[in-house]
Amino acid sequence: MMAGYGLKGFGWFLCGVVVAPACYMVTSQVAAERAQLAAMDRAIVQAHKDIRSLETEFNTRASMAQIEHWNGDFLELASPEPGQYLGDESQLASLSPTMDGGMQQASLIVPKGGSQGVAVQTSAEDAAPVATASADTSAPRSGVASTSHARGGDEVAMLDERLLSTSTVDDLRQRANIERLALR
Repeated sequence: MMAGYGLKGFGWFLCGVVVAPACYMVTSQVAAERAQLAAMDRAIVQAHKDIRSLETEFNTRASMAQIEHWNGDFLELASPEPGQYLGDESQLASLSPTMDGGMQQASLIVPKGGSQGVAVQTSAEDAAPVATASADTSAPRSGVASTSHARGGDEVAMLDERLLSTSTVDDLRQRANIERLALR
């Protein structure tokens, strides 16, 4: 019996020696799986970034033909030629800001009055004759066209009130008044 009690402690020790490494192996296996999962998540995020970058490049290259068409028809831009580049700073310093040698001055003109427009009158002699198409005089359509044209002008004139809220317009007016007072 005494021998059984003495071996009991040794049995517990042996049990601890066997169970502890098993628990350590399970824990390290879980950590390895978590590391692989995190690496996979990073790879997925990088793949999404690469896909987004490639889609942007494809869209850019697809629209280059349209851009070249616009450049040829409307913009008429050209790439710089070698003669347009300067060799060093001394050549840059020798350039004149204006062709006649004088310094160009910018002027600031601040209107003193409100935002009232100035009416410009033109004489009938200055106006160029306008060619009109012959229309059927039996149906008076000119009245309808002129009211729709005037209404369209009112819609355009009132467009800013619909796009901007009252507080935004008031804030812009207040800041404009502050700037106008600061410039005086």
